[in-house]
Amino acid sequence: MFVGHYAAALAAKAAEPRTPLWTYVLGAQLLDVGYSALVVFGIEKFRVDESLPGNPLELLHMPYSHGLPAALVWSLVAALLCKPLLKLTWRASAVVGLVVFSHWVLDWIVHRPDLELWYRGPKVGLGLWNFPAAEMALELSLLAVAGGAWIAWRKSVGRQAWPAVLFLALLGGMATLFALPAPPPESPLVLGITGLVLFGVIALIAWPVDRAYRPGRTFR
Repeated sequence: MFVGHYAAALAAKAAEPRTPLWTYVLGAQLLDVGYSALVVFGIEKFRVDESLPGNPLELLHMPYSHGLPAALVWSLVAALLCKPLLKLTWRASAVVGLVVFSHWVLDWIVHRPDLELWYRGPKVGLGLWNFPAAEMALELSLLAVAGGAWIAWRKSVGRQAWPAVLFLALLGGMATLFALPAPPPESPLVLGITGLVLFGVIALIAWPVDRAYRPGRTFR
């Protein structure tokens, strides 16, 4: 699951537009941002098994980014920080937290059993990664539905649709690109840095796509 996570960001933007889009976009991947940083420092670990169908990464140890208690903490902290920093309402801040937690829920659907229910506890995951075509169909379907809701909201408030269409096309293109055969990451450092740069770039692209919320602006 990669671009499918952004469906939560787009759906949230349509439902609670007072939060900047880039915040939702970054929040949707916040657990993976944490994982990328922790992998760089050798705290969380993976190995490559090219015999695995779909994603060749075997995620061995990631309790601080993808364990269920950790995901709840990341979500709560994101919500609490966004309220004062972005001057959001409690409702908008709660939506940010839900977007962050949506990452764990979607990972539970696609990951093999590697998500800890508590530290060193049982690991869960429905394993849709083992069926690459079905996993890709799910990602693109989520993106299409959420993207349609986001575009409909933009049109309802008099905004042009084409920036949203281009952003969706970018995400769809990335999904297609990442589905192609590619060499595995050379090292944890390469994987971590690549992830951090990629998530940051997508958030930066999201910033001009939709005007950031300014206190006092009414969207509805």
